[in-house]
Amino acid sequence: MGKNVKQGNMNSIAFPITDNVLLFLVLLLIILFAPILFRKIKLPGIVGIIIAGVIVGPNGFNIIAMSSAIELLGSIGLLYIMFLAGLEINLLDFKKNKNQSIVFGLLTFLIPQVFGTMLFRAMGFSWAASVLIASMFASHTLVGYPIITKLGIVRNRAVVTAVGGTIFTDTLALLVLAVVARSVNGGLDASFWVSLTVLSVVYFLGIVYLLPIIGRHFFRMVDDGIMQLHFVLAVAFLCSYLARVIGIEPIVGAFLAGLVLNRMIPASSQLMNRVQFVGNSLFIPFFLLFIGMMVDVEVLINSPSSWLIMVTMLAANMATKYVSSKITQRIFRFSKAEGWVIFGLSTTEAAATLAATLVGYRLGIIGDEILNGVVLMILVTCIIGPWIVEHYGKKIVLASGGEKFESVKMPHILVPLSNPSTANHLLSVAMILKNHTVERVSALAVITEQSKLDEELDKGESLLSKASDYAISAGLNLNLLKRIDVNIAKGISRAALEEHADLIIMGWNGHITPQERIFGGVLDQLLEKSSQTILVCKVGKSMMTNSRIVVYLPNKTIKEPGFNHVLKALLNLSKGMNTPLLLAADGEISEIMRTIVGSKKTNVDIQFHSFHDKGDQFEQFISLLRSNDVIFAFGARPNSMSWIPFADKLPRKLASRCNGNNMIIAYPGIPYETNMIG
Repeated sequence: MGKNVKQGNMNSIAFPITDNVLLFLVLLLIILFAPILFRKIKLPGIVGIIIAGVIVGPNGFNIIAMSSAIELLGSIGLLYIMFLAGLEINLLDFKKNKNQSIVFGLLTFLIPQVFGTMLFRAMGFSWAASVLIASMFASHTLVGYPIITKLGIVRNRAVVTAVGGTIFTDTLALLVLAVVARSVNGGLDASFWVSLTVLSVVYFLGIVYLLPIIGRHFFRMVDDGIMQLHFVLAVAFLCSYLARVIGIEPIVGAFLAGLVLNRMIPASSQLMNRVQFVGNSLFIPFFLLFIGMMVDVEVLINSPSSWLIMVTMLAANMATKYVSSKITQRIFRFSKAEGWVIFGLSTTEAAATLAATLVGYRLGIIGDEILNGVVLMILVTCIIGPWIVEHYGKKIVLASGGEKFESVKMPHILVPLSNPSTANHLLSVAMILKNHTVERVSALAVITEQSKLDEELDKGESLLSKASDYAISAGLNLNLLKRIDVNIAKGISRAALEEHADLIIMGWNGHITPQERIFGGVLDQLLEKSSQTILVCKVGKSMMTNSRIVVYLPNKTIKEPGFNHVLKALLNLSKGMNTPLLLAADGEISEIMRTIVGSKKTNVDIQFHSFHDKGDQFEQFISLLRSNDVIFAFGARPNSMSWIPFADKLPRKLASRCNGNNMIIAYPGIPYETNMIG
C-alpha cells in the first residue's frame, strides 16, 4: 500500500501536470510573478504572462498541457477583453468621435486587406488563402487595453477612436472569414448573403432594443451584487453564443453586449469594480497565457519557411497598421504620442486572427507553416504593441494630466447614515461622484441616546462596518466617523465643519406629514444650520436602472453663490453614470445655461427644454418624466435669495407625483471654491 501511495505521489507531479489543484496553483503563480519580473526589465506585465506561456506550454518545457480547461479559460478571457472594452468605452465620447472611428476602422481594415491580398497572391498562394491571410492582420485585438485603463486615458480622443475603429475592422475581417469559408464549401450563393444580412439585422436590433429593457428590469428587481454580476456575465456570453449561431464571431457579440450594458453600469459602481476585478485578475491573464502556449518552438527551429512567413506577415501588419494610424493622426490632428498609441492598440493580433487561422486550417486553406507563422506574429505583436501603448500612453498622461490626475482641488463628501436599508444607495451616489469630483468620502454615524450610549455606539459601529464592507467591494476608500451629540442635525453640522466637508449627502424616505415645513426633523434643521451644499437623496432602487437625469431648474437658482458647486456635482454625476441630462428651465435661463455649459469642456450629453411662458412650470416638468428617470431638482433654503413659497412645497409635490423615481434635491451652499465646473 505504501508503494502505491508513493507511486501516486510521483504521478501527481509528472509533467505535464495532471493534478487539478497543482495545475491551478502553477497558473496562479505564473499570473502573480511573471508580470513582476518583466516590469523589473521595463516591459509590460502582460508580455511576461505570454512569454511564460511559451516556456511552460506543450511546445516549451511541457509543464502544462493544452487541455480543454486551458482552452476554455483562454476563450473566456478572449471574450472578456472585448466585453470590457465595450463596457468601459464612454458612449458620449464614442458618439462625438464616431466619424474618426469609422474613418480609422475603414483605413485599418482596407489598407492591410488589399496590400496583404496582393502580397500573398504574388507569393504563390491561392486567392482564398491570400484573402484569408490578409484578413488575419487586417483585424486586431485590444491586448493593450488593460494598460490604457491603468493609465486612466480611456476617454482620450485617440483611444476612443482606436477602440471604436475596432468594431468596424474586426466586424469586416470576420465577415471576410465567413465569406471565404463559405466559398471553399461551395455555398456562396444569394441565399447565403440574404440569410447573413437578415440574421445580423435581427440579432443587432434584438440586443440593442431588448437587452436594455431586460437589464433595467433585472437591476430594478435584484439588488444583490453577486447576482447582478452573474446576470452581466450571462448576458455577455449569451450575446457571444448567439453571434456564433448566426455566423458572426463571438467577440463581436461580446463587444456589443458591453456597449449595450454600458449605460446601466456606472464606472464607479460596485458592479463595475467586480466585473473588472474578475476579468483583470483571472480571465484575461489566462487568455494571455493561452496565446503563449500556442507557440510551437520546435517548428520554428526546424522550419525556416515559418520564419519567412512570420516575418512577411509581421512586416505587412506593422507597415500597414502604421500607415493607417499615421493617416488617421494627420486627418484628425492627433498628437504624435496619440498616433503611436493608436498604432500600438491596432497592431496587436489575437482574437479575430486566431479565429481566422483556426477556421482556415481546419478547412485546408492554409497549412502548418502559416499556422505557426500566425502564432509567432501574434506573440511578437502582443509584445511590441503593449510596450508602445504603455510608453506613449505615459506621454499622453504627462501632457494632459490624465483623467486620474486632475490638478484642481476637490471637495470632501460627508454621508450621514442612519438606515441600513438605504446606506448602500447613498454611498453609491458618493461613489459615482468620487471618481470625478472628490478626493475623500466619509460616512458618519451620530449617536444621541445618552441613556443607552453603549448600545447606540454598537449600532453605529455595526452600521459603519457594513458601509465599509460595501465601499471596499466597490474600490472606495471610505473614512469612518462617529459623533456623540444631543441633536442629530447638530452632530452632522459639527462633523461637517470639523472635517472641512462642503458636500453632504442625506437620505430621505419621501414621507412628509402636513405639520412639517419642508422635509421635517433633521433635514429641516440641517438646512437652517449648515452652510454646506446638501444633496437630499430619495434613492429606492439601483442607479443602474436609470436612463436619464431630468433637471428642474427654478429661475433664481443660478444667482445662488453655491450654484456652480451644485452644477459641477450634477455634471459629474451624469458623467459618472454615463447618462444624458435633460435640463428644464425658463427660456431665458435655458439660454444662459447653454452659454455656461458650452463654455466648459463638460463632456456630458445635455439637452435643454424651455418651459412655455404660460402654464404651470412644475406641471410641464412632470410631463417630461419617464419611470426610469432620475429627478434632480434645485431646491432653495429658507431666506436664501432664490427662495419662493413654492420651494418649501417642492419635495412634497415631487414625492407625491413621482414616488417611483429616484430623486435628488440639491440645496446650494457656500463652497470653499467657486467656478469649479470640470
